[in-house]
Amino acid sequence: MEGFAEQKVPGGKMVSVKLVYGPKIRSVQILGDFFLHPEETLPRIEKALVGTSPRAKKDEISGKIAKVLAMNNAELIGVTPDAIAETIRMAVKK
Repeated sequence: MEGFAEQKVPGGKMVSVKLVYGPKIRSVQILGDFFLHPEETLPRIEKALVGTSPRAKKDEISGKIAKVLAMNNAELIGVTPDAIAETIRMAVKK
């Protein structure tokens, strides 16, 4: 199955998610007008989410995102791991 969702987060930034999933997430693409430094962390976040249950709780998804950010000394600007996790859950519900 495929899913897509987007939302404007507090502060006015947009985050979008495209998913391909079955019993597990097979691919995820995170897009938006937020900033991530260093930028090369984004594919690492997407890779870390592959294999996650599409029905995972928001805390589990945001925890995986936060772990990748910490391991790469990266900073999200304009969006939070929770907002990305929420958008992923929205993409699965549609």
